[in-house]
Amino acid sequence: MDAVFRKSAQQLCVKAYGSDIVDAWAGEPRPDRFVLGAENGDEQYVLLLKGKIVCFGAINIDKQLLESLFVTPSHAGSGLGCELLKFLVEKATIAGVKVLRLDSSLNAVNFYVRNGFVEQRESEFMSKSGIVLKSVIMERALYK
Repeated sequence: MDAVFRKSAQQLCVKAYGSDIVDAWAGEPRPDRFVLGAENGDEQYVLLLKGKIVCFGAINIDKQLLESLFVTPSHAGSGLGCELLKFLVEKATIAGVKVLRLDSSLNAVNFYVRNGFVEQRESEFMSKSGIVLKSVIMERALYK
């Protein structure tokens, strides 16, 4: 998951943030970020193709928060991100979440809008590695 995150951030987020910020955020391997997420209640899921992770996402039901969703650059635009997002939304709906929130990177806002999320306000996201990124708080109402 860490390799997918880093590749995705380095290739897909660089236009929105610049290489210096992306390198500080995602340049160094830090698989411990996912251990920390799991310890804090994140449910983490992956999509595999030919035995390799090509997409992953994490949701925290208690916080009613989509924590992350990343796709390898070679599979961006293939529909895999939408597929995993649909799965995560369904998990939240079944768990009784009424409104699912997320803190979107600037480059992913349009993806989330196309998938039913509504922009709430601009924000700053503090990554698990301590890097602050401009972001957009988004929400999607969920119905059973």
